[in-house]
Amino acid sequence: MLSRLHTSLLSSLILVGAACGDDGNTSATDTSTSTTDQPTSTEPTTTTTTTETTTPTTTDDSTTTTTTTGETETTTPTTSTTTGVMPGDCAAPADDADEDGDTIANKDDNCRCDANPNQLDFDGNSVGNVCDAPLTFTIADGAPPEFNKLDSTASAKMGIGCEFPVSLVATGGDVQVTIDDEGTAKVFAAALNFADTPELTCEIPLILTVKLVIQQLVITGVDPFAVGFPFTVSDHNAGTLTGMMDMVHNILVNGILNITESSNEALAMPGESPLEDVPGSFPAGNISVGNAGEQITLDFASDDHIVFQQTTMGGLEITLTGLTGKLRLRQ
Repeated sequence: MLSRLHTSLLSSLILVGAACGDDGNTSATDTSTSTTDQPTSTEPTTTTTTTETTTPTTTDDSTTTTTTTGETETTTPTTSTTTGVMPGDCAAPADDADEDGDTIANKDDNCRCDANPNQLDFDGNSVGNVCDAPLTFTIADGAPPEFNKLDSTASAKMGIGCEFPVSLVATGGDVQVTIDDEGTAKVFAAALNFADTPELTCEIPLILTVKLVIQQLVITGVDPFAVGFPFTVSDHNAGTLTGMMDMVHNILVNGILNITESSNEALAMPGESPLEDVPGSFPAGNISVGNAGEQITLDFASDDHIVFQQTTMGGLEITLTGLTGKLRLRQ
């Protein structure tokens, strides 16, 4: 029972096109011609005949045009009209049609199969927001204390208890943003990696004093792109998206809790204990995506949001309260 108490207590402290395949056949269909001892070419190149020919057709990117007189005939390869396909978009041809019905002709549309009459393109890569891949930020940008340090307060109570500060320093991750054509972006913290903490001390008077280090901490998101934040089109066009998250961001915590010292080994034995998928959430914070999509900042300023809370089987209540600081990452 004491071992189980230890594991639950320490775990809780932590949260904080294909191009058509070549089948080996020639690109043009067979022609019916009569030649005078001349070889027949299977390549889409110029040939000479002396009699009338039928008009062949093709089914791939090379089209053959033949004459119907007894004069020299010429076969001319041409390219497909399905050109200029946008990355992440459908294979609609760059023609005068309007595949998605947004009043923009395919040849001028930066999302040919997803309606976007505003044609917003935040990162300027010629692919509209609504059909572009998510912006992805992976590299920690800026040093603590200004950036990439999240501060919180941990408490452990059983009648009486202790409180101690916890600071988590981000080293990188995978934060993604999608943007629509009207004024809402979605953020997803797919993963955030944190450096090992310095030695932390929790003391419950007359009961327990432990020193511990949080190692290999990784926080992952639960619901992809569930959290949105608004932006104005004028800010968008100036290269910045800024808005407050419309809900908390659910997370899971994984890592290792290394107890380096314990005053009562029956309650908390020294050594490493795994943290596996501990549920919690980030508070709603302010999001800023700047430099036309090159950088993202997540700004948390909550003193009372319960990031994580759990009562152990032994009755010990563990709470991580508040989250303040700025995470800033770049591509």
